[in-house]
Amino acid sequence: MELNDIILGEREISGFKSDFEIEVTQIIKRLNTCESVFESLMLANEKPKFKWVNQYVFLSLETSVTSLRLLAEGHINAAGNTMRISYESLCMSILLSSPKKLKVGRGKQQKEIDFYSNYINKDNSAKAHLSIDIVIKNANTLGLTSGKEWLKQAKNFYNGYSHASEMVFSSLVLKSGKSIVGGGYNEEKRDIVSNHLEYIDRLAKQLPELIKEVASRNLTSTLNGTKTVG
Repeated sequence: MELNDIILGEREISGFKSDFEIEVTQIIKRLNTCESVFESLMLANEKPKFKWVNQYVFLSLETSVTSLRLLAEGHINAAGNTMRISYESLCMSILLSSPKKLKVGRGKQQKEIDFYSNYINKDNSAKAHLSIDIVIKNANTLGLTSGKEWLKQAKNFYNGYSHASEMVFSSLVLKSGKSIVGGGYNEEKRDIVSNHLEYIDRLAKQLPELIKEVASRNLTSTLNGTKTVG
C-alpha cells in the first residue's frame, strides 16, 4: 500500500461519473431544489424555539451532499454512515417541530413526551439515534403516510454501516480478493454504489415537501391534521 498516495494524492472520480452520470445529475437537481426550499422557507424564521429545527434541516441537506461526494470518491462505508445522519437529522427536525405529544419507549416504559422540551433538557428519550424509530412509531400523529415505509427501509439499510459488520467488509473486498484501502471507485462495486444512490435519491426527492411541512409548523406552531407526507 502506498499510503502517501492514498492519503495525500488527488482522488480520481471519472469512473464514477461515467457509470452514474444520469443518476447523479438527477440527484443534484433534486438537492438544488432542496436548497432553494430551505433558503426560502427556513432561514427567514428567527424564532428561538426553532433554532434547532432549522439546523437539523440544514444538516440533513449537507450530509446528503457530503455522502454523494464520498461515494464519488469510493468511500462507501463513510457515505453510508453519513447518510444515516441525514435521515436522522430529517427526523429530528420533524420531531422538534411537532406541537403534539409523542410516544417514546416500549412496553411499560412507554410514555408521551413533548419532544422539544425533552431535547432541550437533554433527556435520553430525545436522542438523535432514536429519532427514526420515534417518527415511525408516531407516523399518524406526525402526518406521515407511506413515508413511514421508506424510513424503515433506509434505517435497515444504514444500520449495516453504523457498526463493524459483514456489510462493511463487503464494501472493502473486490471479487478478486483484493482489499480496498482509503477509498477509490472500482466498477466491481457498481451494484453497492447503485444501492446507495437509490437511497440518496429517495431522500432528495422527498425532502422539499418535508421541509415545507416542517417550515409550516415553524411559522404557525400547528400541524395540519389532514395533510399527509410520503
